[in-house]
Amino acid sequence: MKIDMDWSPVHLKPLLDYIKKVSEEEYALLSPYIELEDSKPGEILLKSGATEIESRFIIQGMIGKFYLGKLERLYVQGDVCVEMDSYANQLPSRFELKVLQQAKFTRLPYKNANLILEKYPQFEDLSEELYRLLRYREEEWQVVSTLPFEQARTALNKHYPGFESVLTQKQLADLLGVDRKTITRHNNKEYAEAKLKRIIRYYKSNLKYPFESKIHDEVDKLDAQTLVWGSIIHRIFSGTRDENKYKKLKLTWLAARLYPDVRWEKLTWIARLYALLFAMDDFTDQLAEGIKAEVWGEISCGFYGVLEGDNCMILPKSIMAYRNAFYELWMKLPKLVNHDQSYLDYLRDEIQSYLKSNTWEAENRDNQVIPTMEDYLIQRPFFSGGQLSISLTPLGMDCDYSEIKDAFTKSKAIRDLAAKLIFITNDLFSYEKEKRLGDFHNLMILKIHHEQLKEDRAREEIVGYHRQLLMEFNKEAEVFRKSKISTEQELLKQIEFKISGAASWSLYDTSRYHKLFNEEE
Repeated sequence: MKIDMDWSPVHLKPLLDYIKKVSEEEYALLSPYIELEDSKPGEILLKSGATEIESRFIIQGMIGKFYLGKLERLYVQGDVCVEMDSYANQLPSRFELKVLQQAKFTRLPYKNANLILEKYPQFEDLSEELYRLLRYREEEWQVVSTLPFEQARTALNKHYPGFESVLTQKQLADLLGVDRKTITRHNNKEYAEAKLKRIIRYYKSNLKYPFESKIHDEVDKLDAQTLVWGSIIHRIFSGTRDENKYKKLKLTWLAARLYPDVRWEKLTWIARLYALLFAMDDFTDQLAEGIKAEVWGEISCGFYGVLEGDNCMILPKSIMAYRNAFYELWMKLPKLVNHDQSYLDYLRDEIQSYLKSNTWEAENRDNQVIPTMEDYLIQRPFFSGGQLSISLTPLGMDCDYSEIKDAFTKSKAIRDLAAKLIFITNDLFSYEKEKRLGDFHNLMILKIHHEQLKEDRAREEIVGYHRQLLMEFNKEAEVFRKSKISTEQELLKQIEFKISGAASWSLYDTSRYHKLFNEEE
């Protein structure tokens, strides 16, 4: 539809001003030859089989070029829109030009273009520039059209922001050279990622702590040494794939987050223990249902033997690798704790609790048992490793256990709350992964299942529960914060590092739960 308004070709000058060879007065001379048109979506500008008799300069909107009903390319603001083969040779066109989004453009009929150049030769440079622009855009489009699907989509979104919201799914599929199922699958993936990014922002805003998180200065060196210990010395990583996974997921960073102030000798011991626990967890996760508990039973048998001094047992080769690695760690531990038997006995009990709880989880998964909320809340601090990380706190302090034993005993309520805070954040972060695996050992999944809650509601309630536990923790911790005994203050600080460190590792270091977790904002 031709627009009746006070429009003049002079308005084109700001759009083409880089030519700078034609004055406003000369642009005004084109008024009898050029019209401005406004077209609605769906309007046909050129029918297949018709001859292209005009060129258009798009001021706003979007026009599509179709061949046999298939969308071939787009024209948007700043493009010269013309079916060039038909226009140049004045022959019928194989293509159809159709408005996709409310468009405003100039119309320059073929005969008028020739008249302008005959009468006003000063426009030859502008004409050449428009043809150059047309050829450049055509070549640019050809390059984009040969790119793989995702690269092409990214490039088009860069050059034509918002173009996907204008097109139908079929048009988008035709344009990108794929079927509609690919578009649907990609859209679903993008929707899921956008949703997860929103959830991660929610976690970062609502799972904050009034105490710092930091990481050991030599984490890179620690990572390199731990990887050698686990892959070459003890072979608890089964091949290059496991080694690469361990490094890529920055698993050493967890130990460096939880124990940021510990002396090097103790830190290497802790990092190796965590490498062993990660290796066992990943190995047993990959096993088919029905054999998980059996394998955890064999691992437990080997570890109990080490703890009880029974070193003459026959175990499968893969289990022996775990047992031997643990044997080395357990033999080195007495020296690290200055042979304090009371702390060694305490850690023996904690390690046994860890093994028993993991076996409980494995039995549930083998038998497809969905645990009750009550049973889960009792067991989760143990098989999550949160309880064990808190139990190792004295090892991460620069003093003997005897010096902090009273404070450690006194901190029982604080330690229990800390272990709960750790597993709650872990369950929130790992929810998508556990849901994908069909594993019910996750607080979010159990809450949704047992209480029939929507996902967002369950998440909000768990974040609220976390907030309540944090308030209880801070209330209990206040006694230690105000204490005049330095060991009590230091013990509290180290326990706090476990809480904040576990959350920071998940959100900022590793991609264990999803690649988006450690992406920059």
